[in-house]
Amino acid sequence: MNGVSGNEDGLPILIHNLMYIWCASRFLRIQLQGKLWEEMVFAGLLFCNYEAIAILLTRTNIPYIVYATYAYVVLILLTIAVFKGENEKKLLAAVIWTVMFKLFWNFSESFLSFLWLVLSRIITGQAVSVIGIWDQKFLLAITCVSSIIAFHLLSKPFRLILADKRKSWYLSVTLPLSFLVFIIDLANWAATNGIMVHDWGKFGLFENQLFSHGAMCIFTLLAMMASGLLVFGMNRIDQEDRAKEQYHSQVMYYQMMEEQYGQMERLRHDMKNHMIVLENLIQNRQWEKADRYRTEMAKAGGMMTADDVTGSLIIDALLYHKRKQADDWGIHWQCDAKLPGNCPIKEIDLCIILGNILDNALEACQILLKKSDVKKIVNELFIYVRIGTIKKCLFLEVQNSTVQTEGSKINKSRKENPNGHGIGIRNIKAAAANYNGAVQIESENSVFTISVLLPFYEEKQPC
Repeated sequence: MNGVSGNEDGLPILIHNLMYIWCASRFLRIQLQGKLWEEMVFAGLLFCNYEAIAILLTRTNIPYIVYATYAYVVLILLTIAVFKGENEKKLLAAVIWTVMFKLFWNFSESFLSFLWLVLSRIITGQAVSVIGIWDQKFLLAITCVSSIIAFHLLSKPFRLILADKRKSWYLSVTLPLSFLVFIIDLANWAATNGIMVHDWGKFGLFENQLFSHGAMCIFTLLAMMASGLLVFGMNRIDQEDRAKEQYHSQVMYYQMMEEQYGQMERLRHDMKNHMIVLENLIQNRQWEKADRYRTEMAKAGGMMTADDVTGSLIIDALLYHKRKQADDWGIHWQCDAKLPGNCPIKEIDLCIILGNILDNALEACQILLKKSDVKKIVNELFIYVRIGTIKKCLFLEVQNSTVQTEGSKINKSRKENPNGHGIGIRNIKAAAANYNGAVQIESENSVFTISVLLPFYEEKQPC
């Protein structure tokens, strides 16, 4: 049952290994958004390792549990070494593949063997307790084909589940699945040693064979249900956490806007008195005092945003709030932002996207201030904001100072976080996904750049 022993024929072992390696490399490439050369290198190295252990199996009597542990460790190490991305995600992808393969292979092999024994009994009228060599090869071929189909169908759902998760989420799913792998290997080791197949005195070998294969079918079905509930349940919890984070972001920005409007209302209420004071200062030609008083009025009303007028009071308030933080920390701020009239992108979605981006930019600059000599680095810190339209899309780009790293590029479908920008990226992508938008992230030459492109779909996204 999904085991390789030294007594097996070399051809079935080769077929088993080739099918396993091809499916594994393909599955991991899809989950980790890898490149073709990564898939080929991974497949080649895995093949060499498995062929080496297969040759060793023909010369020595290695216990199945040792072989299974070796194969499991090699798969994980090669996945981490060859593919790019977060180690936690690569670890989980390798574990999920192992669990899927072992469970599906065990179930298919046991179910087909059980069915074959029953059909043989019905057709021949005799209790056939041993499956012939050619029958085994035929069942192996069916198992291989069904496995390929199953893994192909499951690749896309798992890719969506594994995309853009926290490191803690990957680890919390990896640990119980790894324990399940250990339990499966123990069950397979028991099967290869005949522990599950024995004559209790009441039944013959044929009945015990049926019991063995039936028990393995039930075990694998229960294990499939448990692992599926774990992975999809944890994904549901993560989605609910995202919704809560998005809700808290919305509340935070609405509170900020309410505070901003409150300041403007207070200024408007006292405008008559302010105008009297200004008129008196001007009549007495006290120009400097008049200018200082005007500046204090603008600060009190949140009106120091002359170059951050986007066409949306809400976005203007958000930019003012973030610019004020940047000024307080000595970060150079530059903004070129203009929203089109009757913008079909909802302001709340823009607040979530732009707010999270600017929060990450401010956090990255603050980290630099803490790690470096302020006098040397203060003139290098910057945040550049650009918002405009490109054809029928809203284009948003923010650049900020970051730590010195080697050139790296992160496309819209892969999450990398070399510079502390992981928090909020999921909310940005979730909001952009509402408009079939694209998010691209780059980090090169001490500059972190995030670009968001949101197509206009006025009939689907009313303003």
